[in-house]
Amino acid sequence: MQPTQTAVQPPHTTLPRPPSQAPGQQSPARIGPYEVFQLLGEGGMGRVFLARSPGSRLVALKVIRPEYAEAPNFRGRFRREAESARRVSGFFTPPVLDADADAPQPWLATAYVPAPSLHDVVRGFGVLPETGLRALGTGLAEALLAIHDAGIVHRDLKPGNVLIAEDGPRVIDFGISSAVDATQVTRTGAVVGTPGFMAPEQIMSSREAGPAADIFSLGCVLAFAATGQGPFGSGGTAEILYRAVHHPPQLDGVPTALRPLISACLDKDPARRPSAASVLAGLGSADPAALLTDGLREDLARREAHAAVLVSAPPVPMVSLAPSADPSATGAPSGPSRRRFLWIAAAGTTVAAGGGAAALAGWRSERDKTPARGGGGAAGTTGRPEPEVPAGPKPQWSVPLKKLEGARLQLLGDTLVHWEQRRAIAYDPATGKQRWTGSLRLPSDVSSDPKWLGVRGSTLFAAAWSGEQGYLSGVDAAGKQKFTHAVTKTRAGASSADFVDDILSADGSVAVVGTSGHKGYGVLAVDLGSGEVLWSRPINGSDFQAYAAGGLCFLQDNGTLRGLGLRSGAERWKVRDVVKPGAYPHLATDGKTLLVTSTKAQAFRATDGKKLWTAVNETTTISAARVRGERAYLYDGPGTAFALDMRGGKQVWHTASPVRLTTPGGAKSEGPTVSSSVVAIATWATGDTPGFVVLRASDGKPLWAHQPTRKTGGKSDWLLQISGSTLFAASETTLHAFRSDKP
Repeated sequence: MQPTQTAVQPPHTTLPRPPSQAPGQQSPARIGPYEVFQLLGEGGMGRVFLARSPGSRLVALKVIRPEYAEAPNFRGRFRREAESARRVSGFFTPPVLDADADAPQPWLATAYVPAPSLHDVVRGFGVLPETGLRALGTGLAEALLAIHDAGIVHRDLKPGNVLIAEDGPRVIDFGISSAVDATQVTRTGAVVGTPGFMAPEQIMSSREAGPAADIFSLGCVLAFAATGQGPFGSGGTAEILYRAVHHPPQLDGVPTALRPLISACLDKDPARRPSAASVLAGLGSADPAALLTDGLREDLARREAHAAVLVSAPPVPMVSLAPSADPSATGAPSGPSRRRFLWIAAAGTTVAAGGGAAALAGWRSERDKTPARGGGGAAGTTGRPEPEVPAGPKPQWSVPLKKLEGARLQLLGDTLVHWEQRRAIAYDPATGKQRWTGSLRLPSDVSSDPKWLGVRGSTLFAAAWSGEQGYLSGVDAAGKQKFTHAVTKTRAGASSADFVDDILSADGSVAVVGTSGHKGYGVLAVDLGSGEVLWSRPINGSDFQAYAAGGLCFLQDNGTLRGLGLRSGAERWKVRDVVKPGAYPHLATDGKTLLVTSTKAQAFRATDGKKLWTAVNETTTISAARVRGERAYLYDGPGTAFALDMRGGKQVWHTASPVRLTTPGGAKSEGPTVSSSVVAIATWATGDTPGFVVLRASDGKPLWAHQPTRKTGGKSDWLLQISGSTLFAASETTLHAFRSDKP
């Protein structure tokens, strides 16, 4: 007989507590740009907070424990895994929105899903019937397809990491487990995972856990949802782990029709387990509504209402949670604490809030507070804008954009390309009219869609993977496919080919590509004409970058900088300890000088690696540099833009921004957008609305700033590109063209 869902008292929906009821350690007031509401949970890797973004989007903010952050190489691994996780774009996986590996405690933000976990659903509403199990299984299999397609292994798929929303399940906590796992293996010999839901190979050797380990966990999760317990019973940790390795699973209570598929997922041999695609096909079509009961619907409605209140709650003044050190200090009249304010808002009480986005007025460089910058000679001139920064000009044209997650905007010759991993759309820069949508003819052994990697030189690159081979494709400015080359193949001792993760750089007919696989990361150079892999080399850490120019490939690998022959891969020179491992620097060059930016800007002679100068030496990460002519332009976290002379590192000028600049870190950060006359930088206004500011390239004087309302400005950083005197700026919804040098 099929198990049925039992009507029981629904679990209580957690709401923010008033200050007097907050147990234990209080939540921080703000983490990065996010306003923190409450602690959602705590686990082995860290603490998870419910928070709100500057654009009023609720996020689940995972903050990593200090012991991991302090471990060697962890930050680089975390950064690389977070960037990979941002490429996951499946429907059943909440998008990864942001991350900061350089924070005192690294954090990662994902879209918040107001839904209970599968664990709570089964405990509160009973086990799932067969139709519900099929709906759960198809959602989880599709989620794993998206996760694995991005080169990620989840490693900790369990009922607590599956949320049950009204339109289906969501898999959370993917993307950083391997970074934590590698650290735990190094420190303690332990592995990341949950007893009862870990594959045998993960238990025996975490480094051997591949996508098949997630399939094993999927089988365990389905067994739990069908029976209320894992397939290897309960008891002590060692006992459960031993059963998972040596004993057959207990599937009593699993619907007969699903037992063969779940048994196959739980095969001890990972090679005999079905793929995620096979699981999806085996489950057939399913209706997410089969997961819902009346009680669960009521629970979801309460959570949605709670989230709506938090989204619309007014911004809270950022006052210290600690009492003043000086009891005699005077200030604003005392009132409800920030936590009390948030609790009142979350409880549904209407409160008055004055003010909105602050005007861009009264901004001046402080004459006696010139930023203290190490190295680089004289400070140069300091931009001193007028009391008010002019508003931007009216756009020459504006066109609506299709909604893309994690979008980028790049120029491909005379074409604008707005792209994400799954889609690339080209626009005419003169009119904004759509020219083409990227499409590729892929080899017959590729069953999934291509992943767009971005523009380098005259090519828009994409990657595809068949299991046996990894492919690199290219499209020109007209949208015509130029090539598709197999650049990775299954190596001896490996179960599949490496993934093509990134197009790191391109110079002429040679592209430098980043790869990853079960044995780690790598870099290879490809002749784009013939498809020949000219050379490849393994990478010592997850923190690596490459830049190709002038017949050389500059490679930063876990703190060591190398100059390689672009076509030969032969090492010309090497400099150790350029940055600390995990600093994740950016590389740029004018052909003669290589510039490395992390917490400082360091210059090296391109021909032999000789250290030339250091400038803008800070304690926080600075942006990637954009080199134009003999100058490099960059900005820092505190909000100052710089122009450096590439010949000696002298600061030509530095200017404090009128509004908060976009956080400079991140693997995909490209720094400011530069033309011969202006420098444009994405910003966040005092009112937490994204926009951008335009500075004069010659002296750093602010020319104008575009700060739209929250309604029209969106919630994400604006994307900027310049061609001639036209500045192209894209919000989440609209692409604009502005005359760049005139307000």
